[in-house]
Amino acid sequence: MAFFPEVKRKLRQIFNLTSFRPHQLEVISTTLSGEDAVVLMPTGGGKSLCYQLPAICDSGKTRGVTVVICPLLALMINQVEALKEKGVDVAFYNSEQDAKESDQVTRRLRSKGNRPRIFYITPEKLKHSSLVGRLLNEIRDDRELARFVIDEGHLVIKWGRDFREAYKYLECLRTDFPGIPIMALTATATQQVKEDLIRILKIRGCKVYWQSMNRPNLNYEVRPKKGVDREIVQFIRAHHAEETGIIYARSRQTCENVAKKLRESYGLKARHFHAKMQNVDKKDALAKWQSGQCKIIVATIAFGMGIDKPDVRYVIHHDLPNDLDGYYQETGRAGRDGKPADCILYYSWGDVNTRRRMIRDNTECDSREKEHQEQEILRVAQFCQNNVDCRRTQVLAYYNETFDPDLCENGCDNCRNPSGIEEEDVTDMAVKIIQLAEVLVDGGKFTITRNQLLEFLWGKSGASTRAIQMQSHELFGSGKNMPRDRTERIADRLESMGIFRIFSKQNGEWSAAYLEVRYLCDLFTLS
Repeated sequence: MAFFPEVKRKLRQIFNLTSFRPHQLEVISTTLSGEDAVVLMPTGGGKSLCYQLPAICDSGKTRGVTVVICPLLALMINQVEALKEKGVDVAFYNSEQDAKESDQVTRRLRSKGNRPRIFYITPEKLKHSSLVGRLLNEIRDDRELARFVIDEGHLVIKWGRDFREAYKYLECLRTDFPGIPIMALTATATQQVKEDLIRILKIRGCKVYWQSMNRPNLNYEVRPKKGVDREIVQFIRAHHAEETGIIYARSRQTCENVAKKLRESYGLKARHFHAKMQNVDKKDALAKWQSGQCKIIVATIAFGMGIDKPDVRYVIHHDLPNDLDGYYQETGRAGRDGKPADCILYYSWGDVNTRRRMIRDNTECDSREKEHQEQEILRVAQFCQNNVDCRRTQVLAYYNETFDPDLCENGCDNCRNPSGIEEEDVTDMAVKIIQLAEVLVDGGKFTITRNQLLEFLWGKSGASTRAIQMQSHELFGSGKNMPRDRTERIADRLESMGIFRIFSKQNGEWSAAYLEVRYLCDLFTLS
């Protein structure tokens, strides 16, 4: 690696570091060699260094401007200011700039041989600005386009399939700029998200770097949602008085109401934060929270993404997250300094039904997307209702990562309070579930999801031809007399034992997770 001496020198000079975290050097070497990469590192794992350090190096195969596609203005501003403090030449376009500031950025991007090292931009600006397209072509023609970086890469799928069409436009990067390396970074990605990301970006054959997503310093707990505001206040006062935290709420109105109540009724230093606030108010709330003048931010889900505040001691979910991926992302904003932090989720079945109604009433989603979103919220409900299995094991299984609950070390409520657990032989039901799965897939002729398998087991009849054909089968509804949470746990245990395997397959525009039967077992018990 001819570039290693420069990389090591600038690591120390610019970033004041003397060593790399796991996989950082491999990722940096990959992009400096002109190769594509997908990087999955847990929050706080050092993703930003993977592109910021090579951006200031001259010894790579491609060199010049590193274009970073960033989802949120607040995240962009945060990173730009941090880089400027380190003396890195960085520029960005944003909607708050006046004409003079924008013109200055444009002139810098046209200054051959003197362009900024890093250029931040939103996917919308990339898609809709003809000026940006011309500038990128000029930079490429001058052989000064080093790489494209997609920060928070999971949003290409998560937001691209939901409400930010510009993310799907990123497929143009490989088509319009062949030979320019692409790097996508994220703290979370299921197998199907990873496969969709690689397919959309057209970077098959890319290097994939993955770390365990376990955050051992985080404590996970689910609590019943009763008198939630009072419960939150009691928790903060008992465990984190005068410490920094985030409370996530579903709606903008809830954010404002909860923050106001915390201030006026309980005397806590709280501010709200959501997308419809005036920019000056958002900046003020963020600045006061980061400086410690405000201890609590009550926010919608986008807040905190990429914001480098290491001392967040708790993350509370006032309302249900959309899916387990969102839950992991949002809890991951706690304890980035490696010190203990608490993650509390308040749950009620009423919230689940509310979310399902919102999904079904959404006229902007097709039936396939609605089904996907409803399956995701039901998976969250199952996680909340499962008061036996290790929370870590459950969350990491969502990402196809096996985790030994003995390693949790009482880091979740289920591991700390195992009282009331009784051992039960569930062999008969396990065999029925396996047999039903074999019938449903019929030697690979059909595909089924985990939720579809369980619905057949419970005897739920759907509108599909397959459901109608199955209603007369002896196994249809064979699990309806057992509590649903128990059959869900048996199915998940079969997966963890390797009897079921989850695989991804493209279904229309996006991939979906399907279930495959691998082999049978003779006898086991579920505690």
